[in-house]
Amino acid sequence: MLNPFRPTFGASPRVWAGRDAVLTDFARALEGGPGNPDRSLLISGSRGIGKTVLLTELEDIAVKHGWVVLRASGRENIQQVLVQSIIPEAISRLEEAPKRQLTGFSVAGIGSVSTQVTETEPAERLVSRLRTLTGLLRETGVLITIDEVQDVDPHDLTQIAIAYQDLVRDDLPVAVAMAGLTRGINQLLNLPGATFLRRARHYELGPLTVDDARRAFEETALGSGISFGAASGAAELSMGYPYLVQLLGFLSWEQAARDSKGSIDADVLNRAAPEALERLGLQVHQPALRDVPPRQLEFLQTMAAIEAEDARPEVSVAHVAELMGTSTTSLSDLRQKLIDRDLITPAGWGRVEFAQPYLGAYLREQRRPKRVQ
Repeated sequence: MLNPFRPTFGASPRVWAGRDAVLTDFARALEGGPGNPDRSLLISGSRGIGKTVLLTELEDIAVKHGWVVLRASGRENIQQVLVQSIIPEAISRLEEAPKRQLTGFSVAGIGSVSTQVTETEPAERLVSRLRTLTGLLRETGVLITIDEVQDVDPHDLTQIAIAYQDLVRDDLPVAVAMAGLTRGINQLLNLPGATFLRRARHYELGPLTVDDARRAFEETALGSGISFGAASGAAELSMGYPYLVQLLGFLSWEQAARDSKGSIDADVLNRAAPEALERLGLQVHQPALRDVPPRQLEFLQTMAAIEAEDARPEVSVAHVAELMGTSTTSLSDLRQKLIDRDLITPAGWGRVEFAQPYLGAYLREQRRPKRVQ
């Protein structure tokens, strides 16, 4: 028996829950004519909420429709990587392919490319490269996907926008899908050259509903030899956080297999939960807190203490200020910086909450010494 859950960042789950409308609208857009507004997508959300997974699903839909997928990351020099490696590789594959209807494929970047070019040359070459690529296609198109778009150099993004809009104006079959952290994307939207982003269909991903999370647990385990009897309890525990759904499902399934049980019951779930939350802290919370300045960390730790005391996720900024011995006005800059880091989110007038589940518990645990056996 193989564990059906996939707690790996960017790996598509076996059962897709809660994002069906996005996938359906995009498939229809590809089937429609050039210029369909749903061919330009912007996906935002917090860490682990499923942005990269959704981007992968969109790529799969494009490939099934015979489209060529050009995959890039905001952490690369996108213009050069597209022009000098990704698009040429796609052109080469098409030119070498037998003369038959295209079966879609995906081409990923190979890392940063270092060359000496003039500032205007990459944009011109990007347009011409894309025109050459689309000219080799028959009744299909090209999808450009950009992950971690909040890290894209604004100049690069502007040039990509120029190239894309030029092709759209000429009714060429192109589409673009971008994903990134909510606050980072909001900052990009405010840039002078961000008209391209503002016109895209914007989806902000939130947690799954309890019903969608329960269905994900039950249907993923279906046919694996171990059923998920405690799916409702697992859905509540996961808080609808997609990565935690896969992580908790994976560890619960492993525990049931070790116990030779045919179903994941409440006992199995309760024994798997502590390890799931510990891994969540190490794989999501710890990297997110890396390089957070001491004063911002103090804000977070104070929030965590209040959260535990009040037994509710929303925390009053005034209460945080009181415990930190300062005023709410003096904390406004700290608050905004933590929002920009995607660590907290506004939760009503004068209140905030943690952006990821169990971040408060992680912070409280980190203040205690670890026992080593």
